[in-house]
Formats: sequence, structure tokens, C-alpha cells
Amino acid sequence: MIITILILVVLGLCILAGYYRGVIYSAVSIGVTLLSFLLALLLIPVIAGPVRESKTLYGSLLYYFEGYESVSKTSVEMIHDPVASIDGETLSEVVENAALPLPLGSAVTKNIRREAYADRGITTLGDYFNQTIVDVVLNILSLLFLFAVIRILLGFILRMIDYGRRGLPALKRFDPLFSCGIGFLHGVVLLYIFFLLAPIVLTIVPKLGRMLIDTPLSGFFYRMNPFMWMIPTT
Repeated sequence: MIITILILVVLGLCILAGYYRGVIYSAVSIGVTLLSFLLALLLIPVIAGPVRESKTLYGSLLYYFEGYESVSKTSVEMIHDPVASIDGETLSEVVENAALPLPLGSAVTKNIRREAYADRGITTLGDYFNQTIVDVVLNILSLLFLFAVIRILLGFILRMIDYGRRGLPALKRFDPLFSCGIGFLHGVVLLYIFFLLAPIVLTIVPKLGRMLIDTPLSGFFYRMNPFMWMIPTT
């Protein structure tokens, strides 16, 4: 219930912001948010790369997330099986039994099918689960950090331009209606980005994660999130 109220508050504030700022500013603002997300997506290696090169930090992440446990839900013996020996039906069964949060299940399947870590000498099913979970989590955290930094910088530039011009031009006809609509869409985009945290929370603290996505509205932003499938899997 609290999560639903918070979602409605965010949407309400975005609608009000759209109403007061007008169509042009609201449209440019949502464009800046989407641009910030795309730039952050492209720049993920800037943050994730050095972390992967740090044996201590990256090794700690691999140890902490313990993706091997996901495989053991089907069979402990399968943890050490080479991924090249796993057929499609068996893989589907293991991934289904693991019950990983979105998009981790599909990421694991994708990496195993194309043997994405072969060049790193990683061959076993357990290692693929563990490696994929850590990489996706690291990519999400890097993305969100970069998005926040870029959005703040671009938002500052947008406001400077707006103040310098003494306000962007307004569309008088139907301006409030379209402004509120764009503000609502902006709120939806921001909530989609926020709910990229859900897979991490579900992995680290499952009970809290289930509370986060337990309502129909929060479940929508988690399960129907188009940004979730844009996260790199390695």
C-alpha cells in the first residue's frame, strides 16, 4: 500500500510540474531524461569496467551473490556441469526452478546459450549463473549512478537556458492538458528507471523485494518495464 501511494505521489508531482512548466519545457525535460538514460546505458563500462578489473571488489561480489544456489534448487551435482553439455530443455528447467528476478533469468539463458564467458575460461553452469547475476547487478548499479549524474548536469543546463530566455515559449491552446499529459509520461519514465532497482532488492533481500512489487501498480512497473531488457548481460 505504501509503495502504491509513493508511486501515485510521484505521478502527481510530475503532472503538477508539467502543468506549471508548460508543454515545451515538459517535452524537453522528458527528452533530457531519456537522453540521460541512453547516455548512461552507453557509458556503463566506464563504471563497471574498473570494478571488474578489481579482483578484490569483483571477487567479493561473486562471493556475496552465490549464484550457485540457484542451480542447486534443481540439482547440486549440476553446478559443475559444463554449459556446453546442457541441452535447451534442461536449461529451461534449471532457470525456471531458480526463479530469478527479471531480467536475470533471461540473461542467464542468453549467456549460457552463446557461451558468453568462454573467453574468460568460465565453463560450468554454476559459474555462469553466478557471473551473470553479478554482471547484471553491476550494470544496473552503474547505469543508475551514471543516469543520476548525467540527468542532474543536463537538468542544470536546461534550467540555465530556460532562465536565460526568461522561460521557454508556451503553447497557449490546450497547453495545460498537454503539459499534464507529458508530465504524467515523464513520471512513468522515471518510475520505470527507479524500478530497475527491483531485481537487485529481490536478489539481496527477497522479502523486501516482494513487498516492493507486491501491488498491481508496482508490479506493472517491474514486469512491464521496457528498460529492464536493455540492461547488458555481461
